[in-house]
Amino acid sequence: MKPGRLALAALAVGHLSCYQAILTAPASSTITLVANPGFIVANGGVSVISALLIEPAGTPVADGTVVQFFTTLGSIDEQGKTNDGVARVNLLAGSRSGTATVTAASGPVSATTDVTIGNVLPAKVILTADPPRITRDQVSYLVANVFDERGNPVANTPVIFSIDGTPSTESLGSGGRPQFTDNNGQAFDTLQTTYKKDDPPKTVTVRASTATKIEGTVQVTIN
Repeated sequence: MKPGRLALAALAVGHLSCYQAILTAPASSTITLVANPGFIVANGGVSVISALLIEPAGTPVADGTVVQFFTTLGSIDEQGKTNDGVARVNLLAGSRSGTATVTAASGPVSATTDVTIGNVLPAKVILTADPPRITRDQVSYLVANVFDERGNPVANTPVIFSIDGTPSTESLGSGGRPQFTDNNGQAFDTLQTTYKKDDPPKTVTVRASTATKIEGTVQVTIN
């Protein structure tokens, strides 16, 4: 074989060796798979999937050990490499709700964990007023905090503020129009009054309700 062809052949063998030299966990290793958080919202929710790989001797696998990841729902990075025995990737939720079973595999060992993907529904509304007492020409700032059943803020959900009994001297800045929660699960409104300052004090109840009839109330003293 001519020298030029010999060099090309050696280069090809070198490339082939590089592709074949994938470092995986040795036999009898263990994988501990953790999802954080274990519940994410549909359409863009993200859970960090961490795989801890331990060799039979009880030490972390070598840095750069390749771990492959699979999921039955949503999408996930196809592989990650360990650092101090841990490989991390992201699970991204799609539009479908359900349970995503995530699998991590390296060499002959594998492990699974579940992540719940779903549409978030409001479960609790906490309404506050600042200040809780106003007089004519003053304003009380209303904040509705909307949470799901896990205590997480619910974003982009409509909240309707109202005043019990619709008194003639009190009104809301929203005019009763839906106010949508921000990324912190908060919706805002204002309460104002035209009640005469020399009239006796009274108390009004303000209500914040979601489309699913979950509501919170707060009382504001006038005068």
